[in-house]
Amino acid sequence: MAMNLDSKRADNPAWILAAGATLLPFAAVHLCWLVSLHAEAIAACNPYLDGCTSISATGRHGLAFYLFKMLMIPTAMLYLAVWLVAAQWLRSLGQRPRALLLCGLVGALFLIVYATFLGTDGALYTWLRRFGARMFFGLTAFAQLLLAWHLWRAGLKAWWARGILWLCGLQLAIGLASLPLPLVLDDPGAWQNIVEWNYALAMNAVFGMLAAGWWQQRLRLVLATGAD
Repeated sequence: MAMNLDSKRADNPAWILAAGATLLPFAAVHLCWLVSLHAEAIAACNPYLDGCTSISATGRHGLAFYLFKMLMIPTAMLYLAVWLVAAQWLRSLGQRPRALLLCGLVGALFLIVYATFLGTDGALYTWLRRFGARMFFGLTAFAQLLLAWHLWRAGLKAWWARGILWLCGLQLAIGLASLPLPLVLDDPGAWQNIVEWNYALAMNAVFGMLAAGWWQQRLRLVLATGAD
C-alpha cells in the first residue's frame, strides 16, 4: 500500500494534517500552562513577554504532567505524517527533499523522547530530556528552512510560501539574538524563556502556513494498494 497525492479528489484533504500539527501542540502547551497556573505550580505571567516559566515547566506537575505526554506524543505522530506528505508533495514539484525528510522525521522522534522523559528524575533522564528538546527544535527548524528553500526553488511564491520563508527567518533571528544572553546577563533565565516561547510560536506558525498552502492547492491524500 502506498500514499499518493491528488489535487482533484474531494476527500482526504492533506491540509487537515498540517492544521492538526499546528493546533494540537499550541492547545497542549497552553492547556498545560492553564492547568499548572490553576494549581499554582508556576508563576502567573505572560510567558511570551515576561518569561517567568519555560514550556517544559508547564508539563512537570500534577494533571499537566499527564496531559503534556498525552498530547505531545500524538503531536509527534502528526509531525511524522506531515513531513512524509510534504516530501512526496515536493517530489511532485521536481524537488529532492531527502535532507528535509530526514531532519523532519528524526526531529519528531526526538519530541517523543523529550515528552517521555519530561518530569522524570535522574541525571540520565535529565540529559535525555534536554537532548531530546534541543534536537527536536533544531532539526524541525532546519527541516522548515529546507521546506522554504524547496518552495522557492520550485517557483512557489504565494503568500503562504512567503510566510513560511519569513517565519523561518524570524526563527533564525530569534535564535541568533539569544546566543549572547548568557554572556551579557547574570541571570538570563527569563530572557531564555521568552526566546523559547516565541521561537516555538514561530515554528508552530510554519505548519499553519503549510496547511493554508495545501488548502489553497486542494491537495488530497490517496491510498493505493498497487492493484490495477
